[in-house]
Amino acid sequence: MSPYLIILAVILILAMLRLRSTYLKTKKFDRSDEIQQRLAELKKKRDEDREQDKIS
Repeated sequence: MSPYLIILAVILILAMLRLRSTYLKTKKFDRSDEIQQRLAELKKKRDEDREQDKIS
């Protein structure tokens, strides 16, 4: 095998690993949106519970 093919193969493998890590990072960001939504729901529920406690 010529050294050019080996170098090309290494570059392709590094590029694929880079794309994979980028994809995994974006997948984690999507999860943060879900967490923010849950947090907002919990805050809303907490506020509603506090209002009911004030009324009682």
